[in-house]
Amino acid sequence: MCGGEDFENVIDFGLNPLVNSLLDSQDQKDDPVFPLVVKQCQKCFLVQIMDSIDADEIYQNVDYLFFSSDMPNMSMYFRRFAKDIEERFLKYGDFVVEIGSNDGVFLQHLEGYKTLGVDPATNVVLRALRKGIISVPHFFDERLAGQIEKEWGKAKVIMGANCIAHSNDLMGLMKGVDKLLSEDGVFILECNYWGDMVKNKNYNLIYHDHFSYFTLQNWIYFANRYKMRVFDAVIPPAQGDFLNRDKKEESFNIRIFIDRKHRNKTDRMKAILKDERDVNLHSLETAHRYEKEVRAEAKKLGDLIRDLKGKGAKIAGYGAAAKGFALLNLADIDERHIDYFVDDSPAKQGKFAPVSHIPIISRQEAERQLPDYFFITAPNYASVIMEKEKNFKGQFITIDSKIKRNGSLEL
Repeated sequence: MCGGEDFENVIDFGLNPLVNSLLDSQDQKDDPVFPLVVKQCQKCFLVQIMDSIDADEIYQNVDYLFFSSDMPNMSMYFRRFAKDIEERFLKYGDFVVEIGSNDGVFLQHLEGYKTLGVDPATNVVLRALRKGIISVPHFFDERLAGQIEKEWGKAKVIMGANCIAHSNDLMGLMKGVDKLLSEDGVFILECNYWGDMVKNKNYNLIYHDHFSYFTLQNWIYFANRYKMRVFDAVIPPAQGDFLNRDKKEESFNIRIFIDRKHRNKTDRMKAILKDERDVNLHSLETAHRYEKEVRAEAKKLGDLIRDLKGKGAKIAGYGAAAKGFALLNLADIDERHIDYFVDDSPAKQGKFAPVSHIPIISRQEAERQLPDYFFITAPNYASVIMEKEKNFKGQFITIDSKIKRNGSLEL
């Protein structure tokens, strides 16, 4: 974000596989692993992965197996997101571009507007095209933005949800936004939030696909470099459980609104910024505290699962989620402890986790070999999963200490 060269270590995860590169065969050998080292820039305090993997290896040279529409409640989540954008910023016929559009789960809810999706993963773009959602299989940058502007005109809204952290060229991305955004347009991004990661000792978002872990102050600084301004920000509900009115799962995301300095700053944005300052979020001291607390959480998870396994328990992972692989890797949990993963996505069923080669099966197949414990690999979907599995006779293991349910083990 700033071009700084002074970095300090936050946490070193050692050698890890690419979590979304699932295997076709359990017999594959010598799965590739890569360093996963998180550092903090001492100039702008952006927390980021160093020695990042070439993004082509993650999104274009393999079948990218995360399809947004396969995730529970995701369509409803983006329907509400789209409604908010329509009511606040759009009028009939306006042009909307989505960066990281995946299979069109957001754009499908915008009717009466010109829309264009941009996503580097060709296989997910093909699924969007099959749904009638015009999409381009490409990384979003200044060159592509110029081509879009030439053919389609300026965009009133440019949106990117949970994809900005996947960019290893943030300056190129912002140059593209600057070129394509209309004078009265709005750039809306939703990304992982370092503030909540620190507050909740969360580390399941740290894997090679996520190059950066942002704060609101990071984006205020970065927008100003392009003569833009953050005017609004909010911590949105968790994608998996936003319909549950009785409890709010931790989101670990922040939604940020940027324009060309036309709109008034909101009180909710000012409150988040004040909180960041009050907790000394932009400091090496806070980053070091995070490392200590995260390693303690990982040890607690690992000790629990190893203890249960040592007593003869059968344990399965619920969801072959990237978040879950990150949790288990740091906790040193592998095929010795997890018998299989279940996942509702047909794209993942029949495949195997990298390195551990743990099989991924459908929930229907798991019925014939139910475990004593399901470890819920995506904490933001824990309540949804436990409600869906209310007839399951075993117990759940979850890292979310706020979930209260008979039969669940809370770390």
